[in-house]
Amino acid sequence: MTNLTNAVRGVVGQLLAVLNTRNRDVISRRFGLKTGRKETLESIGQSYGITRERVRQIEEVSLKQIRENFRSGADAKIKPFIALAENILDQAGGVIREEGLFAKFSGVGKESPANAALTFFLMLNGKFKRFAEDNDFHTFWSLSDGHAESFKKSVSMFVGALAKNKVPIAESAVVDFYEKSGALTKSVSSSTIVSYLAISKNIDKNVFGQVGLTSWPDIKPRGVKDKAFLVLKKFGSPKHFREITQMINTTGFCNRKANTQTVHNELIKDKRFVLVGRGLYGLAEWGLKAGTVKDVLVDLLRSAGKPLLKDEILANVLSHRMVKENTILLNLQDSKVFQKREDGTFTLREA
Repeated sequence: MTNLTNAVRGVVGQLLAVLNTRNRDVISRRFGLKTGRKETLESIGQSYGITRERVRQIEEVSLKQIRENFRSGADAKIKPFIALAENILDQAGGVIREEGLFAKFSGVGKESPANAALTFFLMLNGKFKRFAEDNDFHTFWSLSDGHAESFKKSVSMFVGALAKNKVPIAESAVVDFYEKSGALTKSVSSSTIVSYLAISKNIDKNVFGQVGLTSWPDIKPRGVKDKAFLVLKKFGSPKHFREITQMINTTGFCNRKANTQTVHNELIKDKRFVLVGRGLYGLAEWGLKAGTVKDVLVDLLRSAGKPLLKDEILANVLSHRMVKENTILLNLQDSKVFQKREDGTFTLREA
């Protein structure tokens, strides 16, 4: 990393040597060549007491002067870095998120002088295409417009396939799902698919390694309700709200800790959750039924349409509620609601 930084710094110095002091400073600050952070036309203009338009003109003239110096062989100095970037892009299938390009180039995915210099070199070279961040994609680089268009079309079709599937898929199954979805116009490697998904803002991976649309609460939980839903779905069985809170806080959603009482209050109000015992919550999609034990008994006997034996009733209710058998039997003794027949079966008392 140190050797790369020194090499980059040396080339940058040679390229800027053709400029006067002010113009060298303007280019350096505009591209973040010293600090890694780009500065705006306005901030640079304020430091020199000139307009942002004048700074833009200086930038334009300076870049032209640097490019003209290429004729004397200065372009050879950036060729090794261009070749490295081209190799990285080629291995990623022709497109790569800017952070990914930086990470493979310098070992650091965020802003740095070395990464700023790479952007500067690629801009001077003019061979590759940079696509700024928008609503659908993170900032990314492409070998050509053709590669970018093929990528966008492929990802759009994959998003459609996920929307049709409606449920997240395991990370290990993504490549197979992608290939079967019809989103690929040609055979590509798994690394290409990984590169595609890293650029898209509409696709992401949740904390459990499942891939889906960012609009899904399973992938991007918006609050404690969605987080509780996700952890319960992951662990597959009813949990006490205190345990649910603990699971939320240890799963790694974010640094902000969930509050036990807040979790309890949210679960009570959300129809996705069913209270199945004292403080115990499960998911309605598991077939659990809302209401008291008595409500469950009434619903069971009504839907059965016939008298049921005690063991049948116990088995069914216990599949919906985490309660003791005695609690169920005690509710069945309510003669205003239930009737025990001579054969030992139970039915609803007729109104």
